[in-house]
Amino acid sequence: MTEVIAGQPVTLLGQFYDFQGGSLTDLDATPTITITSIASGATALAATSSGVTHPGTGSYGYAWTPAATLAGGDYLATWSGLKSGSPVTAAETVTVIAAYSGTAANASADGICYCTREQVMRALDVKGTARSNAQIDRAIRSARDDVDGQMHRVFYPTDATKRFDWPNFQYAYPWRLWLDQWELAAVPTAVTSGGVQIPLSACNFEPVNSGPPYNYLELRRDQPYSFGVGSTPQRDIAITGTWAGCAPDTDPAGQLTAAISTTTATTVIVTDGSLVGVGDLLIVDSERMLVTDRASNDTGQTLVSGATTANPGDNALSIPDGTQVHVDEVIQLDSERMLIYDITGNTATVKRAWDGTVLATHSAGVHVYAFRTLTVRRGMLGTTAATHASATACAIHRVPGLIKDLAVAEAENRLLQEISGYARSTPSSSGNSKQTQASLDALNDLRDRAYTAHGRKNRQRVI
Repeated sequence: MTEVIAGQPVTLLGQFYDFQGGSLTDLDATPTITITSIASGATALAATSSGVTHPGTGSYGYAWTPAATLAGGDYLATWSGLKSGSPVTAAETVTVIAAYSGTAANASADGICYCTREQVMRALDVKGTARSNAQIDRAIRSARDDVDGQMHRVFYPTDATKRFDWPNFQYAYPWRLWLDQWELAAVPTAVTSGGVQIPLSACNFEPVNSGPPYNYLELRRDQPYSFGVGSTPQRDIAITGTWAGCAPDTDPAGQLTAAISTTTATTVIVTDGSLVGVGDLLIVDSERMLVTDRASNDTGQTLVSGATTANPGDNALSIPDGTQVHVDEVIQLDSERMLIYDITGNTATVKRAWDGTVLATHSAGVHVYAFRTLTVRRGMLGTTAATHASATACAIHRVPGLIKDLAVAEAENRLLQEISGYARSTPSSSGNSKQTQASLDALNDLRDRAYTAHGRKNRQRVI
């Protein structure tokens, strides 16, 4: 196996023998070399014999410089030629390491959350201000760290190639590899050992009845494949796939209202603001984006009637087209925000003065805004920023329910403790002025239930 950093040169060597274990032998003519991605099959170097050298009997070399923008991962270099008129091939795996970029740390989990700002705000009835938004964002990010530590696994997907030593002293059968904290969210795209690709059909990903996630794999014992065929046990096994402690399930999140025409754009507009929140992992085509903020934009609708008085009971808003807004969406008229409870025809029933705004009067014809403009971080968790067409379907990563509940609870607890200077207490049951420490029984119960359902337990083995 050969490693090279994208943008830097490496010399590849193909060698041919007259038989296995025999002497090196020349081919009838200069062979061609082709380089393709093991994960995707994409061609990194089209078949060519130009530039191929012949440094010695049976040996052929090629100086290859992978493009600086080439995606990291394993690539298969295949030499093809003729010997006595018969086709022969040789192959080796080349691991391309993506060139470091200060703006391309897309494998980082920094900022990833298991709940949204809006979910925590509603749970605590927090009014929206720039100060509280920053405080809540910090709480939900640290809550994710809490959850990861308690569950001993992560619940966000990352596309990557992981490498494992073999043998690795796991006290496992020679056909079994425990993945430990690196769990597969789905069947991977490639498995190699010592640079030799093992067909996925020769692998069993386990547990078959309850996965994913898959926490170990076994080679089928009726197939002629094994681990440890490389020249060193270090990093012998390479697995390319999506890694997470949960299945890569998604929920719909509307569509793009306009094309994303560049790979550097950080603003995305979706058709339904009720489906996406700050902290969600937005998925468009194969690109993952982290939502870091939201802003309002014009829905194209104007107020026909309703909300003409500063009265919370004046909450039936008529608009030209009720299909252009959505239940649970926050809309804004002038400076007042409202939460849509229900839509019947072209009439939306709303909760007035939402999100800390003030009741106000509104005139017919005022424009209706909704929070559908998202600020995002592009190309997250092993994906690549790309362009996307208008009306492309969007989705969000689905965090398991108990994990989301626990993340909200941990964020709430963090906020309440912070407000009280980490001295939160409750009145004593006797009714006197003595204060007692606030109980964490309910939170601890939720922690236990989440761990029972989703925590990574210790493996058991026979001594």
